[in-house]
Amino acid sequence: MSRKLVVVLLLIGFFISPLQSADQFMEVSVLRRPIAIEHVSDLNRLVVLNQRSASLSFFDLTTRKVINEVAIGGKPTDMELISGTNLLAVTNEAKHSVSLYEVTSDTLTLLADIEVCTYPRHLKFDAHNSLLYVSGMWSRQLAVVHINQEHPIASGLLQKVDMEFTPHNIVFLPDGKHMVVGDCFGGNLILFDKSSAANGKLEKLGTRKFPGHNVRGLQVSADGQMLIVAHQMLNELAHTVRNDVHWGLLMSNDLRWLKVESVLQGGDELYTGAHMHPLGEAGNATGDPSSLAVAKNGTVVVTLGGVGEIAYGKEDDFSLQRLPVGLRPMDLVIDEGSDLVYVANMFGDSISIVDLKELTSTEFSLGKQPELTERDKGELLFFNAKLSHDGWMSCNSCHTEGHTNGMVNDNFSDKSFGAPKRVFSLLGKAGTAPFAWNGQAKDLQKQIDNSLRLTMQMDNEPTENQLDQIAVFVASLKRPPSIDVARGRVDAAAVSRGKQVFASSNCKNCHAPPTYTVSERFNVGLVDKEGNKEFNPPSLIGVGQRMHFFHDNSAKTLESVFKEHRHPGGEFGGNDLNDKQISDLVRFLKSL
Repeated sequence: MSRKLVVVLLLIGFFISPLQSADQFMEVSVLRRPIAIEHVSDLNRLVVLNQRSASLSFFDLTTRKVINEVAIGGKPTDMELISGTNLLAVTNEAKHSVSLYEVTSDTLTLLADIEVCTYPRHLKFDAHNSLLYVSGMWSRQLAVVHINQEHPIASGLLQKVDMEFTPHNIVFLPDGKHMVVGDCFGGNLILFDKSSAANGKLEKLGTRKFPGHNVRGLQVSADGQMLIVAHQMLNELAHTVRNDVHWGLLMSNDLRWLKVESVLQGGDELYTGAHMHPLGEAGNATGDPSSLAVAKNGTVVVTLGGVGEIAYGKEDDFSLQRLPVGLRPMDLVIDEGSDLVYVANMFGDSISIVDLKELTSTEFSLGKQPELTERDKGELLFFNAKLSHDGWMSCNSCHTEGHTNGMVNDNFSDKSFGAPKRVFSLLGKAGTAPFAWNGQAKDLQKQIDNSLRLTMQMDNEPTENQLDQIAVFVASLKRPPSIDVARGRVDAAAVSRGKQVFASSNCKNCHAPPTYTVSERFNVGLVDKEGNKEFNPPSLIGVGQRMHFFHDNSAKTLESVFKEHRHPGGEFGGNDLNDKQISDLVRFLKSL
């Protein structure tokens, strides 16, 4: 390990020497929160990426023990082994970079830090071209990085591509020419031609839309014929009543099989040859699929984050089988030589080793855990699909990672059915009460109570402790960064002018700083399907990171809010802003 890296690790106070015994550092009491796992087959090791402790755990598959843990700092989000080497690439959201490490049997050495798009979230390595693709969450960008395997320090960024949605999973198609990137929140896939990516010319070919959201698995089948997508599907036509929840009509969790040929063609051909595997069934559902892997023999394995299980099977199986693992499984890797599946359990602070031949699952702790705070307890509840009737959904199913899946949902929190409303983002919403479109929830606890009882159809009445704990967690969620800040394209002069337009147009009457909302309801010219005309104005905090606007998602851009819909209308009569004023106002709103 380099001297520089040792100094850094000592400074952040978490470096654990490989000379310590496994028992010694297993006693280090810290929440690790593993989010990714890799199998280093030639070393017979698992490497586990821990987000909360910002560390890597080394697990010996012979002794089945953690043999070391090394700090890397920041907020790691994903990792991948560089094929044919012992190089490990790790995305770090706090550093806005990808770090390259050399992995040995029980430790690692930092070789290079590569600046990429901001808030990097997921990565995929193209071994044929030595290119690493990195998805950026709040920047909504895709970065292309050349990896110099001989001289890693010479690796560097080739290109950043702006995306229309927030990218997440990345998969290469069998032709070696195309790749598909999935939407972090909604039901979008975007097709790329990567033929000239090594020359900085990655080309977008078009978007493929399907009814779904929360794409958390994207792989090609073993025979190369099908693109497999693990996702959820929220039905805006269903009601949040016990019957619709029980039968999976409101929220379903699905494994969608699309023919690769149809994905390439797009349009009306997208569903030609497609089929579905429902994940779960009435009475025994499977909220929140979280990752997906495919074995060479065709077996597909899906982690089910909301219920602590995996589902597995083949394309022609009528349904998939299931086995329990640890709390909130987030990533997995298949050991082709032994029919074992290795699973990283985020909230279990553990890994599970699943034997698909013997149908057994064994969980191994990554170390001692401290007592959970009220926020930690609320976080576990937020992502727990077992709080809903039959386990179909968690709070996270609609409010993805605290944000929003961008869908509309017909729930009873507005005291009516028949008028689906847009799902709110929860990021940065502490102190912005009241909540719900009609403003009837006076605090977070009341809104959470409505969601658990009326939307998720919780079988038991939520306790006061549960409501308080989830509220503490939600209140801790920070506002997302401005997309202009995330992309490094802030026009300070335009923002300043837009702020003046905001003030002179009396926008503050409905969206009063610093929360950019008020408690009253207003008629702004919008009418829902039940004839309701008065709405509580949603907070504008983080509005630039939303994909749709108004209660029914009818406005597709911030510009259209003012140009096409002439917001505010109703009792306010509509705006008379010119194009320049609207452009400046949008710049200001995106800065919030």
